[in-house]
Amino acid sequence: MTLRIALADTIPNITPSALRAHLSQTAPSPLHLPGLVSAWPALYKWTLSDGLRAIRDAVGEQRAVEVEVGQKGRGYLDQRYQRVTMGFGLFLDAFILSLIPSSSPDSLPTAYLAQSDLLEIPSVLKDVSPPLEHFSSGPRSEIWRRTIWIGPKGSWTPFHRDPYIGLYTQIIGSKRFRLLPPSASTYLKPSPNVPHTNTSTILLSSSNLLRSSLEPDILLPSSNLLRPDDELDADDDIQQSTIQEYREQLRGAFAQDGACQVTLKQGDSVLVPEGWWHEAEGLDGPGIGAGSWFR
Repeated sequence: MTLRIALADTIPNITPSALRAHLSQTAPSPLHLPGLVSAWPALYKWTLSDGLRAIRDAVGEQRAVEVEVGQKGRGYLDQRYQRVTMGFGLFLDAFILSLIPSSSPDSLPTAYLAQSDLLEIPSVLKDVSPPLEHFSSGPRSEIWRRTIWIGPKGSWTPFHRDPYIGLYTQIIGSKRFRLLPPSASTYLKPSPNVPHTNTSTILLSSSNLLRSSLEPDILLPSSNLLRPDDELDADDDIQQSTIQEYREQLRGAFAQDGACQVTLKQGDSVLVPEGWWHEAEGLDGPGIGAGSWFR
């Protein structure tokens, strides 16, 4: 049995007025939006080849940042998840650039600087400027928040939904978003626990649960056929029966009208309509992105 996931519509260089018209529809859909941020200095100043020197200097080596630390392939609902405060430079060296040797690198946890407010630092903000007029394209013309995301290959945010319109832009690396309409809530089984009532209780990514029938899927945005494996090894705390249940939930969720995916490369953006479920997974190495929420 194969499960087809459509690609989101792509509109290069969309104008603010066209985005406003799209968002004014009764049920706007996600969009893949290349070409919005070609003027942002971060696209050429922030580079892995120099150890991310520009953003490192802008933030400061010793500035304390709160990092999500947990088991690889798990999200923030996992029981081993924790938030850890460390210096920004240490975070980059240990978890993004892998500059600190380890005798057992495969057993290291993953660390993700998620929805960080580092854009409040003027020297960082200037590299993701000018702000897009598109941020005022919502029905209320209100910008709520802009944030930075920095993570290693495989960093994963589980399916969740936000009470705002989201516009996320990839600055370094690539990331895949899978998006589901509000009607998928029944299948995703949101957590009953505050503050995560907007998050699915499926503890593994759709990529882990549904393997591609085309190789290599993560490098080919046009590859949109997923085939569940016959068997996925059970984790120490997730039994095979639970994994099968997760798969059935995802099959139902992805069968909803509008379900789609977007693979972002450097400079690409994705529009996430208010209330839409979405998961995000880093693909081919360390990634940095900037997100904006507005209404």
